Amino acid sequence: MSVTSSFYSGLSGLDTHATAMRVIGDNIANLHTTGFKNSTVHFADVLGVSLTGVSGGNQTGAGVRVSSVDANFIQGSLMTTDVATDVAVNGKGFFVVQDPLTEEMFYTRAGHFQVDNRGYFVNTQGYRVQGYLYDPTGSNLIESLSAIQINQNSMIPPRVSSLVNMVLNLDASESALTWDINNPAGTSHFSTALNIYDSLGQSHQIRVYFTKTDAQTWEWNSVIDGADVQGGTPGTLVSYGTGTVTFDSNGQLSTGMPMNFYVRPSSGDIVFANGLTAPATEVDFTGTSQYGSPSAIQVLVQDGYAAGTVSGVSIDDEGNIVASYTNGTRRRIACLALADFPNLNGLARKGGNLFHATTTSGDPLYNRSGVGGMGTICSSMLEESNVDMAAEFIKMIIIQRGYQANTKVITTTDEMLAQLINIR
Repeated sequence: MSVTSSFYSGLSGLDTHATAMRVIGDNIANLHTTGFKNSTVHFADVLGVSLTGVSGGNQTGAGVRVSSVDANFIQGSLMTTDVATDVAVNGKGFFVVQDPLTEEMFYTRAGHFQVDNRGYFVNTQGYRVQGYLYDPTGSNLIESLSAIQINQNSMIPPRVSSLVNMVLNLDASESALTWDINNPAGTSHFSTALNIYDSLGQSHQIRVYFTKTDAQTWEWNSVIDGADVQGGTPGTLVSYGTGTVTFDSNGQLSTGMPMNFYVRPSSGDIVFANGLTAPATEVDFTGTSQYGSPSAIQVLVQDGYAAGTVSGVSIDDEGNIVASYTNGTRRRIACLALADFPNLNGLARKGGNLFHATTTSGDPLYNRSGVGGMGTICSSMLEESNVDMAAEFIKMIIIQRGYQANTKVITTTDEMLAQLINIR
């Protein structure tokens, strides 16, 4: 091997160290890139020739080459953004996005997402975020990967009030009275109001009066204003339902539950002013007590609601995209999907914080947040770059000295050749 071969060894050193410096520069440039993963260059020697045959002890090298540039998939710090559609993965997993034109799948740790003009949940490049969709009721998850679309103008239909849960304490010290619908305030001990909803989502106010009729017995009467009833007179109360609740000597409710809240009067069904028949609603007083304390309502819940439109979208800790409606209801729309790979270092970097699966990385393994070893999803947060600037500066110094050393090899070889040429 001639002395000139050391030129090429030095040149390979310059090339590889220049590549390493380029990678370090790329890492530092992406110090504040969301979800960025820094890279490290690995060198490998280049075998030259064997001086005396196949014996391993007499082989010389021919320089160095870049064997791989590997991404470091250590998680970066999580940063709060207060943006409802920003998400980060705490642990393993990548978000899945799809190019709507080519239908090609990409994978990213950058969760800066938004809703486009067609309602699709997309990243900054317009690629559609993938997940599992819920059925229209928001209760059953369809385990099939799909683009997530949020219809901001969708309307949730109304729900008829079918059950009222009412928990209260009735004052045991009250004296017995006889209820009179014409004098409700004077013939009752306590009252409360609630709204129930018909099949069109219109509300109707019902007032419930409680009258003690015996030591452990109370009568309740629900009424509706005649202005809300066909054939009724405004200001005149119409009986809506009645019943009796009894208590034991400890003040605990002893009446079976639930019972009919709406009772069809002898004159026929109550028909609201809008033409709809009053719904068959039940009332459940479970938990109601009769203690020697002032009467007070503790729980008053009914299961009906009016029609509503989307007022906002949020993402919970399980990765569910939840729509909030103007009627106070919330409904799950979709669940974000996460992907993992057998060999993360086999992923191909595609720019824009995206990675692409290869035969080296293996096929993606899809799952939901917190399932199958996947990390959990944090809403209103983004993952910062995992670049350590101090470590990059130290590596920069080392690479710079290596580059200088290789230039020294070239200049020294040049001096040796000059001396060889000057031999007389």
